[in-house]
Amino acid sequence: MMKRNRDKHSRPPTVWIDESTFHQTQLDSKSTATADMNASPSQMRNATAIALGSKKPRPNPPDARIPHLNQNPFDIFEPVAALQDRSLVFARHRANRGTLVHIQQLEQQMAPATALLELMGHICHPSFPKLLQYYHHDTSSMLVWEPTEVSVDHILASSCSITADEIVSIVRPVLEGIQYLRELGRALATLGPDTILLTQSGDVKIRGAESSCQISQSEMNSATMKLCALADIVTKLMLKNRTYGWEQKIQNLPRQLESASIEELLQNEIFTRTSSEGELKLLVSIANKTAYHGIKTYYARC
Repeated sequence: MMKRNRDKHSRPPTVWIDESTFHQTQLDSKSTATADMNASPSQMRNATAIALGSKKPRPNPPDARIPHLNQNPFDIFEPVAALQDRSLVFARHRANRGTLVHIQQLEQQMAPATALLELMGHICHPSFPKLLQYYHHDTSSMLVWEPTEVSVDHILASSCSITADEIVSIVRPVLEGIQYLRELGRALATLGPDTILLTQSGDVKIRGAESSCQISQSEMNSATMKLCALADIVTKLMLKNRTYGWEQKIQNLPRQLESASIEELLQNEIFTRTSSEGELKLLVSIANKTAYHGIKTYYARC
């Protein structure tokens, strides 16, 4: 019998942004691509017009050149809302207003720009969000990502229940992403409900590939590969619907995540059976409507 979880989950507060706060201390500058990236004209055009592609975004091919620009990204994108700490800003393109992005403010330079961009150019798996651009302005470094809609944290904060098929549809791509990083000799630095993201179309994306760590084969286990963390997330999701008739294989999943290999897990019948495309679309829609938003308005929106 599962232990009752008394924790109250709440969605990270979201605030509407006063756009002037992004420009008060910014110097006027022209967009220039750094010399080490040797940006082509087509890359420079991408700096002002990003095409997000089809409903299911394709990952970067290996060695893809990610545009690196010495410019304030908010000259290109209009900030609309943000998490309260402004670590993630939701924005839209000023010219192509239907183009939405998430802009991540880096607290500190995690690695030289060339190394970071080289790493992200090699991470080409659909379980990770696509890095569209890298901006450096004054002392700030910012990453522009394809947009996502909600996180598992939002699902836990919402009033919606969850089904076995939806849990499987969340866990499978996370396992595949962890397996992919392992093949690169890397592991996620952290995995939690706030780092498992879902797009509007129901695709699952793991945030944090840019801060993943190199790891040796001997160090790889269920804890370092974040399978134990994933087991905890599954348990929390199951507790969202205590009256649901969970099949035995779902009830056993948290324990198996802590003890079985990734290959054994992905061969489990619950992950090999065919799932419907867009299985998570309804969950995303309901969670986004019922989770706590905590929006604070800074200026009138016309």
